[in-house]
This record gives sequence, C-alpha cells and structure tokens, in this order.
Amino acid sequence: MPMARLSGAIALGLLCSGPLELHAQPAAEIARAQAQDQVRSAASATEAKSPKNTAKVDDKQAKNLSAVVVTGIRASVEKAQDIKYDADTFVDSLSATDIGALPDRSVTETLSRIPGVTIDHFLSQGDPEHFSAEGSGVQVRGLTQVRSELNGRDIFSANGGHALSFQDVPSELMSGVDVYKNQTAEMIEGGLGGTVNLRTFMPFDFQGQKIAASASENYGDFSKKYKPSASVLYSNRWNTSLGEMGFLVDIADSRLTTRTDGLFVRPFFKNAAGIWVPRGADWRTLQYNRKRDGYYLAFQWRPSDDLDLYATAFQSKYHEVWDEDAIFVSNDPTQVVVDASQPSQINGGVFQSGRLTQPGGVPMGTDIRASDSRSKTTDFSTGMKWRLGDQTDLSSSVQFVKATTKSLDSTVALGTNVPYIDVALNGSSPPRIGVDTSFTGEPANYYWGFTMDHQNQNYAKELAWRADIDHRFSSGFVQGVKAGVRLTNRYADNIDTGYNWMPVFQTWMQYWALPGGVPLPGLDLNGTVNSSLVHLDTFKNFYKGDAGVPGAFYAPILSTALGYPGSYAAIHDAAIPFYSCCYANPYQPTLLDAAHTNAQHEKTYAAYAMLDFGVDDANLSGNVGVRAVKTRNSADGFLVYPNLALAPYLGAGQSAPINARNEYTDVLPSLNLKWEFAPDWVTRFAFSKAIARPEFSQMQAYQILNAAVVSGYTPPPGATTLPIDKLTLTGSSNSNPYLTPMKADQFDLSLEWYFDQDRGGMAWINLFHKGIRDYFRNESRFVTYPGVDGNNYQYLITRPVNIGKATIDGAEIGWNQFFDFLPVKGFGMSANYTYIRSRTHVPHDTTAVPVDTDGSTYGNLPADGLSRNSLNVAGFYEHGPWQVRLAYNWRSRYLLSIGPNGYNGTDNSIPWKLPVFADAYGQLDGSIFYAFNEHVKLGVEMNNLNNAEQRTVMYQNASGKHTTSWYVNDTRYALTMRVAF
Repeated sequence: MPMARLSGAIALGLLCSGPLELHAQPAAEIARAQAQDQVRSAASATEAKSPKNTAKVDDKQAKNLSAVVVTGIRASVEKAQDIKYDADTFVDSLSATDIGALPDRSVTETLSRIPGVTIDHFLSQGDPEHFSAEGSGVQVRGLTQVRSELNGRDIFSANGGHALSFQDVPSELMSGVDVYKNQTAEMIEGGLGGTVNLRTFMPFDFQGQKIAASASENYGDFSKKYKPSASVLYSNRWNTSLGEMGFLVDIADSRLTTRTDGLFVRPFFKNAAGIWVPRGADWRTLQYNRKRDGYYLAFQWRPSDDLDLYATAFQSKYHEVWDEDAIFVSNDPTQVVVDASQPSQINGGVFQSGRLTQPGGVPMGTDIRASDSRSKTTDFSTGMKWRLGDQTDLSSSVQFVKATTKSLDSTVALGTNVPYIDVALNGSSPPRIGVDTSFTGEPANYYWGFTMDHQNQNYAKELAWRADIDHRFSSGFVQGVKAGVRLTNRYADNIDTGYNWMPVFQTWMQYWALPGGVPLPGLDLNGTVNSSLVHLDTFKNFYKGDAGVPGAFYAPILSTALGYPGSYAAIHDAAIPFYSCCYANPYQPTLLDAAHTNAQHEKTYAAYAMLDFGVDDANLSGNVGVRAVKTRNSADGFLVYPNLALAPYLGAGQSAPINARNEYTDVLPSLNLKWEFAPDWVTRFAFSKAIARPEFSQMQAYQILNAAVVSGYTPPPGATTLPIDKLTLTGSSNSNPYLTPMKADQFDLSLEWYFDQDRGGMAWINLFHKGIRDYFRNESRFVTYPGVDGNNYQYLITRPVNIGKATIDGAEIGWNQFFDFLPVKGFGMSANYTYIRSRTHVPHDTTAVPVDTDGSTYGNLPADGLSRNSLNVAGFYEHGPWQVRLAYNWRSRYLLSIGPNGYNGTDNSIPWKLPVFADAYGQLDGSIFYAFNEHVKLGVEMNNLNNAEQRTVMYQNASGKHTTSWYVNDTRYALTMRVAF
C-alpha cells in the first residue's frame, strides 16, 4: 500500500465510530488469505510482528506495512478497495460490516451486488412459474458455469453438479465473499464465468477473545408471519507451553416465510375465426418456508514461529417447504373461441379483452402442489504452513466434503369445466380475470384430475489433497516462484425420477377409458376419497388487492399432496371401478430404480507452476504460469435394447450394463499484469484459459434404443424379420457420459483510480472478452451399438454433445466514495454498472428449437440467462451512532427458457415451444441501525421496499410479444440486534 493510501487508511480509522483493531499484516497477504487460504493470515501476522520485519522501513516496505481494520460501512468499502487493489488478478468483493452481517440476508442477494453478477428471481433455473424472494441461479458475466469455494477450497451441494447452491448457506457465517473474474495458475480450475469464494473467520483474525451475537425477528407484509433468526460467535486465542492456540465456534439459525401471488395469460393460438386468442388465463398463490442452519468450528495452532496448523469443520443444513394453490387451464387451445354475445375487443386480429369459452366448457385444473426438500453439506479441512527459512513456504491441506439432498415434489389436482373465462389484458399491468363464481363454488362441478410426483435422492462426497511451495527472491525481476499439486476423488450418486404425471379422470378419456355422454365421476368415489379431502380456496387478499379477485375454487387439501404415496394409492384405487378399460390397475409408486440412478466417479490430477515478477522502479508486477489437469470420469448405467418383433437380431428389450470411461487433459496458461503508472492509478491486464466440466446430471450412462419400421413401408404378409434398411433406428437421452468440458479464452483489461483514499474513493472500468467453445447442446448424431447377433448397427442418437462457440464481450464500471467534504458528514455512495453482449454460433438444441404455435420459427435468440445491462446503486449514511443504507439492484430483460412448462405442446400437429423472457426487474433494499455503544447495535433491515413486480414475456411472431405472468411478493422487515465484545 503506498504511503498516501496508508495514511488515508489510518485517517479513516480515526474518523469511524465504533471499535477499531490494528493488525500489522501485509495487505496483499491479507487479501490472499481471505480469498484462498485462511492459514496464511496467521502466518503473515507472525511475520509482521517479528522484529526482523520491522527493523527497517523504506518506501518499498511501507507499501506492505500495515492495514487498519475498522467496523462499519466505511470498513466494508475500504476492505473491498484494498482487496481489489492488492489482488494479483481481477477480483471484486463484499465484506460483512459487522461479524455475521453481510449486506443482505442471503448469500445470493449479496452476490447480486457485485459487478457482473446476476441472480434469477425464480426457484429454479429456467422455471418461469415459481418466483423466489431470495433469488437463485448465480451467474457471473452471463454464465452459469460458476465455481464455488469456501476459503479457497471446494464446496458443493448434492445437486447433480459441481457447484454449491448458494441459497443453502447461512450468510450469518460469512465474513465476506470474493468473485474472481479471471484466474492465476494456482487457482483451482472449473470456473468458466468466474469463481465465487465464501470467506469465514479464523481465530487468529482477532487479537484475543471475541464474542458476537445477533438476533432477528423477520416479518413479511404479505405472508403476515413472523420468523426468527439468530447467530452467535465465540473466538479466543491463548499462549500455551505448546505454542499459541486459537479456537472459534460460529452457529447460525435463520428462518423465513414468504408469499407469492401470480397471474398468467397463456400462449396465443389462431382459431377458426382467424383471431389470435390466448389459451386461457390462470392464477396461483405460493407459501414458502425455509430453515437454514449452519455450524462452523475452527482451530489454529502455532507451535513455533515457523509452523502453523489449522483444522475446520463446516456444516450447512437447508430445509425448504413450499405449497402452492394453483388454478390453471388444461384445455384444447384450438377449441377456444370469443363469445360473440359479450363485449370484446380485438386489435389487428389479436384478442385484447372478452369472454373465452369452448364447447362443453373450458377444462381447468385446481391443484395443491407441495415441495419438501432437505439438503446438507459438511466440510472437514485441515492444513499446515511451514516456513523453511525467510524466503520459502511449504503448505499442504486435506479436505473431505460430503453432501446430501432429498426432496419430494407432489401435486394432486381436481378438474372442472368452467363455462367461461373473462379476460381483459392491460399490457404490462396484471390482467383482469373472471369466472362464473356460482359454478366454481359448487363442489358437484369438480372431479379428481391427476397426480404427479417427482423425487430426488442425491449423495456426493469428495476427498481432496493439495501441496504448494512458495519461494520468494529478495531482488531481481523474478520475485518468486510457486508450484503445487492437487488430487481429488469425488463420487456422486443422484436419483431423479422426473415428473410422473398420472391421470385420474380427464375429459379426453371419455368414450374409451371412461363412459361417454355422461359427466365425469364426482368427488365422492368411496368412503375415503370424497369431498372431505378438498377445501374452498378463496384467495384472500390476492395480489395484495392490486388485481381483481378471480373467484373461489375447490382444491385438494395440503395433506393429500404430502401424503404420497399412500394418498396417491387411495385416489387411483378408488377410481378403478369407474374405468371402462386401460387404467384399472392398482397404483404403483414410482420406483427409485436403476433407470433413475446416475452413478458418477470423478478423479482429477492437477499440477501448476507460476512465476511472480516485477520491476519495482516502474511499479510493474504480475505473474505468469500454467496449470495442467487430467480428469478421469466413470459412469455406470444401462443400455436398453430395442424390442421389435420384426428385428429380433437387434434385441428383445433386455438391458446390458454400461461402464463408460472418459479421460481428458487440459492445459491452462495464465498471465496477469499490474502497472501503477501514476500515483493512485492502476491498469491491469489478464489472460487465461478456463474450463467448466459438464454437470454429473449431463453424464448419466443410460441409453434406450428404439427400432421402427420405415415410415410408409408395409411389411409383406407373414414376414418375421425385416432387413436393416427397412428399419429406422433411433434413440434419445438427456445425458452423455463422454462429454468434455466447455472451454474459454478470457481477457480482462482495466483502469482503476484510487482517489481520496481516506474517504474510500475508487473508480474503475473493466473491459472483458470471453471466447467460448464446446458448448453442451442436444444434437442428433449416428452412434454404433451392437446387436444381439454380434453385428454393429448405427442409431441416430439425440443427446448432449460438445459443439459450437460463442463470444461474450462487456464492460464493468464502478465508483465508491464517501462525501465528507459536504457540510453534513457521513454520506457515501457505491455504484456499478455492467454491460454484456453475446454472439453465439451454437446449433439450436434439437429438443428445444423455438417454434411458435402456428409453426413459424424464430431468428437468433440471445444466450439464455444473459442480461445486457445490470446496475447496483447504494447510498450510505454513517455518522455518530447512526448507520443507514439504501441499495437498488436492477437487471434488464433476459431469456429465461425455451419451451418451459406451460409454454410447450403439440397442437394442430405442430410441436411448439415458445421462448420466455424474464422482464427487467429492480428491487430496493435498506437498513437502519443505531449503536447504543461500541457493543450493542439495534436496527431494521428491509427488503423489497418498492414492492417490485416480476414479469415474464412470451415471444410470438404473428400475435406479438405479450407479458405472460406477473408476480408480487412480500416486503420483508427484520428487527435485528447485534452485540459484540
């Protein structure tokens, strides 16, 4: 740190209210310790305290003399500034202003404050029908291939992939988060978009005993429920006869309840009258509950000045339960007409308002859907750092990570054929929807519709070891050399049953599986399955009163969905006497069998070498290195042969084991340059090659082969075998065990101005480019498989392959400053803006080619998940005992998915899939705290102060773009007390 920045930091400490702690630690070492290896912070503290390191102070030593750690918003801004300035590649950070207090109440929301990072406000990626209050799906520079770390080491969830579900982790345990936009050779590979590192405290981070606790009562103005959160931290360090020891324990428990209401206008179809009309309109209410627990233990031991050892244990537990009352159309969209007897408005042949109906009424479903998911991630890590003299460090660490996830998603639905749906479209505002309430309020007008279950049982574990050597030179252009190795052994067993939809009674079953010409069976099927299992849903205070109450509907009670599989069996077995044919079999629950199991085993072998260089007189520094990593993956599964009587030589539906083996080596060079060409002015350049391995869910070894007679060919009478040229051989799969990583060449160039350091002044612009290749896309290719006769045959297999390339270019602009030159002291601001543009040369996914309901196709669509513009603006006031923060986060429209649930189907022999975009979304959050003294602080934290509305937009060609859904969620408040001693 230059002397100007050092004096500024000291002045900042004197200006700030609250306790301040002085640590004589090299600033660059602090950043590296916080972001990559916690044990290094302790070692650097020892070195700094040693007389041999303080006997001489010149300009070069002053640059790394000391750092001042203070509490409050200023400290957070200053800490982020120092990490960015001292980093040896491109990094942006956020730190807790107090122990256990990141700027937001979830890690995902905190990450969205960082330039270039965006999150989805949906429960799962690509799902436009379920809003998430705290967000999910972290993306860095528009890419979802993000590596996750805890203190510079692996951390992951059992989610079928390599990364962490950030919503699983208690934010109260974190001291900060760092997002690496580029990389050095010593960093672990796997982050194509970037690397997110979560930081925790270590005992030697504090001078002595530290006790801190927080307690909150959370309230949502829509859910009308209170939920508590609490955390407590204790840390201490002692000098003993065995050396200095430190111990830290951190425990957190956080609970949240929210409510989301949504309205939907469904895709438009051209009816017989030549008018584009929506299939219908529907609505739903979702109650969301989550409980997030975390436990963290850390031990440090310094038996001598030359040796540091540590051990940590971290566990995160996440329990998420939500239930949804939904009203939805389940009709034939080609039969919908506009009731000519009622007022209507048609503009340019496109429906605007009126009454929608169809012969026999509009089939609708009313359901209760419940999701119960539990996940747990546990990490045990231990390591050491041994100083071999004054210039050489040897370090090593061992880590074991175990993660589990178990979930049930269960839906039970009734059906009813409403006489009509009144719809009035209001552009981007919520539509007005109405039904015949006298009809929907009568239980005799309902029937049991369907059940649908979806189960996940995932298990993952990893053992990792690494060793590094770091040698520093006292003079010369080459200032240091680093080298190391890392080995991992990971298992991932994932069971995913998919969504198993099973009808009870449907209108299309009449005249074959059910009698025709009579109403469908009612709710009272027997003494157990009857109207006692349903309730009247009145949708109280729907959409916070800002949308018309559509009407009351009967729907199954919650216990019916949560009672799987017993409740399913009771419903389906009760329906058996009413069937004419085909479905009269006792219910069988979904089996967690081999067909749904994905067993993966991955080993990696990595080695790197990196050279640190610099010219002190020119204030030029940098590093150049290379990382080589070999990956070996194995997947065990099954090949299912065709079962066609006319082709016995191909097979008879039997299964054969698959033991797929895949091996590849990646060489990843990197170069980072930093030049302080003028006082407080820094320019950087970085180049590196990066990879992102395919998710385990994309590498399942399970392939079904199909054989059929060539279309238009009629086998001769009496034929028992057909030649291969008279057959069509195909197969499809959502996975491919022979996928290799996506790859990227990435460049960064920045200009950074560290002005007015004693007031946190910093401004920067960062330009970046990513050239990406080997995307994962479903494509049809000929693949050879053996027949039972010993010959090989070619099948046209549709499955994910590595194909295509894309470029992503963008810019990040940021500015931080406190305005202490104003007459009123204490005001400050932080702002950043990100612009991203992508160009893709990737073939369309053959299973998700966008097609409109009239069969027309689309031109090039943007990369999914990528917003062209995103913005963060935060205003601060911190003076005396008061601490006030207002923060606004916004991102522009982006492609959410192609053909998600509700936006795909086959009608008029057209397999249509609509692109659905998430509309621009901005949310205002804030907090106000008052410090009674240096130990006690009381405040209110607020989320969604602007009552933001999330919308989605469906793109259609002839009928135009239409807002298709609207969501409103809680404004959340948390009364929080924090104490620290």
